Amino acid sequence: MKGETSITLNQVGYQGSITPALTKISPRWGTVVGGTEITFTGTGFSTTTSKYNIVIDGIVCPVSAATSTTIKCTSGKRPGLVATSLVMTISGQGNISTKGLTYQYVNVWSAETTWGGDFAPTEGDSVYIPKGLNLLVDVDRTPVLKSVLVEGSLLFMPKESTPAKVTDKDHERYFDAMYIFVNGGYMEVGTPTNPYTSKITITMHGTVEDPYIPIYGNKVIALRFGTLEMHGIVRDKTWTLLDSTAAIGATSITLNEAVDWKVGEQIAIASTSFIGRESEKRFITAIDRTNAAKPKLTLNKALEYKHFAATETYGTDKLDMRAEVGLLTRNVVYRGDPETSSQTQYGATMFLHSPGDDSLQARLSYIECTDMGQAFKLGRYAIHFHMIGAVHKSYAKGLGLHESNNRAFTIHGTHYLTLENNVAYRVKGHTVFIEDAIETKN
Repeated sequence: MKGETSITLNQVGYQGSITPALTKISPRWGTVVGGTEITFTGTGFSTTTSKYNIVIDGIVCPVSAATSTTIKCTSGKRPGLVATSLVMTISGQGNISTKGLTYQYVNVWSAETTWGGDFAPTEGDSVYIPKGLNLLVDVDRTPVLKSVLVEGSLLFMPKESTPAKVTDKDHERYFDAMYIFVNGGYMEVGTPTNPYTSKITITMHGTVEDPYIPIYGNKVIALRFGTLEMHGIVRDKTWTLLDSTAAIGATSITLNEAVDWKVGEQIAIASTSFIGRESEKRFITAIDRTNAAKPKLTLNKALEYKHFAATETYGTDKLDMRAEVGLLTRNVVYRGDPETSSQTQYGATMFLHSPGDDSLQARLSYIECTDMGQAFKLGRYAIHFHMIGAVHKSYAKGLGLHESNNRAFTIHGTHYLTLENNVAYRVKGHTVFIEDAIETKN
């Protein structure tokens, strides 16, 4: 254009292969008192320890050993409330690409210092987690808390057995509250790359008479301008089909493909009649994998209804009419209290709302949700993505959601949400509710 000058810039080259990059941090957390040896794994590292400057939350982490793929340093003491950050630099090479990985300084629930030298919260107490504080729940069971307000981080990590330092898959943890409000904060029960591998049950308590958090309600995990990560152990099949018809009175069923399901887990078998209530729920008491591709499940109780399984041919068209079988059990459980939720039809909810595209992130995978939803209450659905806009980074995958008093998944004013391989059973109302019919790209 007139009056403007065109300048030719020198060509700039970028070669990702020579950029040091981080792929793993172990352990992912340590206490604020310091003294934790941290191992960083990646590529393109220097073997000279003196070249490193590693700063975590503003605290230098002195490097003690380094190879081309690993760096070891020991965390220092971190006082006060500080936002989580990680900067890693190699002299002569520049910054290491951390790819969003972080090491978290935590205050553990069991330590008196976390509570100012006083005792831990008791039943009916409220807990406030300010920005800059990462609270790690390391106790097996908490009392029923009134509320938990998360502006920092609320963390749940799987239990490690000693001295092997491997996950204790049989360990069980219980967390109970009336309200959990993640307001600009972060709540983690596993991540996509580090799922929760022990057992945990988060139970919400409350009645219809209890006060509401405006917009979000009660007996709820509420998320506003924050991040919710809940990830259980990945299951290779969340649902499949019957291989052959199961008759009335049958005590076993045969599936049409291999599954990783286990004895003691709960399944649901869909109705194949015109009556939806002829679906049935059973526990697995034994599994015969003589034919691995067609496992035979023994059930804890005889079937009350026939469940059809065959492929019908009509002219040149084939119609698969086999009953679906879904896995309900997961190692991470979110639920309403079992004492009252079913009786009062008033279960737990997840209410995910903040205005603005990608203003929150809710990622849920391979968790079990039961005793959910609040009957006859507008907006009090089991899992409710409400008036957010685009949610490119949010999803619900591989969930087992059952016994809901008010729908399963509600998508309201929300776009680009992924729902994938979920199983829903005994849900009052829609299983997937597209509330305004203007929601797109889901």
